[in-house]
Amino acid sequence: MKRNVILIAVLALFSALFATLYLYDTGQQNKSMSEEIKVVVANQRIEQGQIITDSMIKEKIVPKQYVQPKYISEIKEFYVDGKPAYISIVPFEEGEQITSSKISSLISGFGLANTIPDNKKAITILFNNQEINGIITSGSKVDLISIIEYENKNQRLEEAACVVAQNLLVLAVGNDIIGSAKKSAEEVTVSVNIPVTMAVSMEEAQKIVLAQEKGILKVVLRASSDDKIQQNKTVKINDICENATANIKIQSVRQQNTEMQKRQKELNEIINKYSQK
Repeated sequence: MKRNVILIAVLALFSALFATLYLYDTGQQNKSMSEEIKVVVANQRIEQGQIITDSMIKEKIVPKQYVQPKYISEIKEFYVDGKPAYISIVPFEEGEQITSSKISSLISGFGLANTIPDNKKAITILFNNQEINGIITSGSKVDLISIIEYENKNQRLEEAACVVAQNLLVLAVGNDIIGSAKKSAEEVTVSVNIPVTMAVSMEEAQKIVLAQEKGILKVVLRASSDDKIQQNKTVKINDICENATANIKIQSVRQQNTEMQKRQKELNEIINKYSQK
């Protein structure tokens, strides 16, 4: 009987100890979660490619459980030698925390690769100078449209325009890299074609490369506040000009193929004739 009483007392003691440790651990966790951390958040909407200044951001105290990974705690971290040192590589909404993974350094020497947003690639396409000069700049957002020529099921040549990619961030136009100091008119090299480098996903890059290989690419400038991805149908030439056809071109191509086949046949006959001698 005495042994049972001692056993019960020991078990009660262990239960009390475990309960105390559990309550202490829970209290520590709650205390840790309720700890307040200072973070930097957007004071207004910040567009892609904008140089971040103190007027765009502010410091805010938030519970630790709401702190985002790679957060920045002080506004002064955005400045080097008293000058703005970072640009946004994604848009920020008002009140959104600014994290180091979503901004890029302006310090020269990092190069274009450092301006590519996370999980994105960079692709460069040549556009005619007259199409983009003074219109598309680094930091712009654009859509790409492809004009493709193909034969329909009736073997008639048709042209169609389709949207290949939307809401692409322009990382560079020529030597004008996003976030770098803008070049004066004297520094800009005038040429027939200008390379435009854009941030794209791998799927977008594949579509763009294929569209560039098979047709003509055109660039469309977006409003800085426009982030919408629209469902766009393919527009055919008949949607613009009813009953438009391209029979003449098809016939021309067929005639060229017939001529080539005829010449190839004559050439083969000549080769066979002289090879038998």
